[in-house]
Amino acid sequence: MNESPSVELFDTSLRDGMQQPNIDISIPNAVSLLQRMSAFGVHYAEIGFAGANQFVTGLTAALEAADTGAMKLALFGRTRGRGSRVSEWPDVRFIVARKHRVPVAVLVVKSRLLDVIRSLETTPEENLLMAHETIACLHDQGLEVIVDFEHGMDAFCGRRENGQPCDADFHQRSLDYFHRLVSQCVSQQVSRIVICDTTGGASPEEVTGAYQQLIGTYPLASFGFHGHTDRGLGISNTRAAILAGAVQVQGTLLGTGERCGNVNLTTVIGSMQLRDEARFVTPDSLKGLTGLAHSACAAFSLEVPHGSPIVGTGAFGTWAGMHGSSERKNPGAYLWCDPSLVGANPVIGVNAQSGKANIILLSENLGVALDPPQAQAFIDANQAMIDGGGFTSSQISFRLACMKILGTLPDRFNVKSWRVIDESDETGNRYVQASMLLSIGNLTITTTRAEGAGPVDALTKAMRQELEKWHPSVARMHLGRFSVTAIDVSAHDTAAYVRVTLSFNAEGHEPWTTAGVSSDLNQAALMAIIDGFHHWLLESVGS
Repeated sequence: MNESPSVELFDTSLRDGMQQPNIDISIPNAVSLLQRMSAFGVHYAEIGFAGANQFVTGLTAALEAADTGAMKLALFGRTRGRGSRVSEWPDVRFIVARKHRVPVAVLVVKSRLLDVIRSLETTPEENLLMAHETIACLHDQGLEVIVDFEHGMDAFCGRRENGQPCDADFHQRSLDYFHRLVSQCVSQQVSRIVICDTTGGASPEEVTGAYQQLIGTYPLASFGFHGHTDRGLGISNTRAAILAGAVQVQGTLLGTGERCGNVNLTTVIGSMQLRDEARFVTPDSLKGLTGLAHSACAAFSLEVPHGSPIVGTGAFGTWAGMHGSSERKNPGAYLWCDPSLVGANPVIGVNAQSGKANIILLSENLGVALDPPQAQAFIDANQAMIDGGGFTSSQISFRLACMKILGTLPDRFNVKSWRVIDESDETGNRYVQASMLLSIGNLTITTTRAEGAGPVDALTKAMRQELEKWHPSVARMHLGRFSVTAIDVSAHDTAAYVRVTLSFNAEGHEPWTTAGVSSDLNQAALMAIIDGFHHWLLESVGS
């Protein structure tokens, strides 16, 4: 059996991946993410378009004092402009000025004859000269040069605007020109020639044919692949390129990028390495794949996608009652690989599609095992949470609900009654106060009130200020973010149920998430708040 090929990972999350709406990252988070990438085993990380914005300038400065290990940092730039001097070209000047910290230059070259004529508005010969001079200049400065062939797959396959086929004559001329560019890059000994499927319109069969021909024609060159997911074939195309001999794959950790996104590197890594089709990192590093993806989501302030292959919260989960029953008897029956190999765990979920088997199995996994009668009692007591996805959002709330059924949840406090006053006037002034009647243990009844920025804040403060008197550790926990999701609005209109999900944190402890479901938003929030405090008291005080 042939050994699986070793393939380089080139991440462009901080450049190509930023080209979509509603995504942002701070410079400290970007530095931290780059360090996580390096520790995982990413070979190259592109940190921005040379001089394009203040973020790139600030990030390159911040990296001066940061240790990113053996991972090579790269800046993206254009070949010199038509009629310009390469030494005065701003992209080149920016890259050269930072070569001591960022030793790799990625040059984008128009490889499709159509784009040379229409976009660059120059001659094919001038485009060749622009590329040659820029590569030579950067080599003279001691930089490693990677060349991205923009529209490379379209050029090879003879496609023009909107993916339409060129006529036979223009296709041949464009293909001949494409090969002239490749030959020139090979003669200049660039580090990698990366064929870009810029529009995401290629198919695996086309990619296989292109790479077999290129590698056969230019055996001394090293080819990479840069894919997009516009046709939903990005992963398949990347896999085809690797199996045909590509030595580098470019993409983004989370599949972010313009239109439908870049190829998701975590999917490529997990899907191929777990099947011994390619080797990207060591087996020990592979166990950090899920953690790396979740860290990337946190760095970009994104939720971890439920259905993302390999690293999503539901990637190794089952919520169906029949499947849960089978998993209990035969673990792994519905999984395509061992989740532990990528640092994940199998998940047995509980929602409206689940049965008692799921509840029993999940309760066993969490150390609060329920028998069948207790599982039925659980269902009867928590139908809204089950139907509303509360236990999908929070296993902590599920575990606490099991402890209530078992009678093992310490009776530290109970909310006997509560009220929220939320008033606003026409000038925009707002007054929110929460009050509640609490029982502490079996002996004390007390009233507590607090004002807050909103109902969730006020309810949390009211509960905190009383519980701190009895349990000082409560002062260490803090409310983080919260989200509100309306459930089945079309069916219930204003009586729709809502799910409130809260996150909490405390220094030295992993953050935790709780959830509540109710037809009243404040009631749902209070349910999640109560669970948040119960969990922390279990952690900090014990049972």
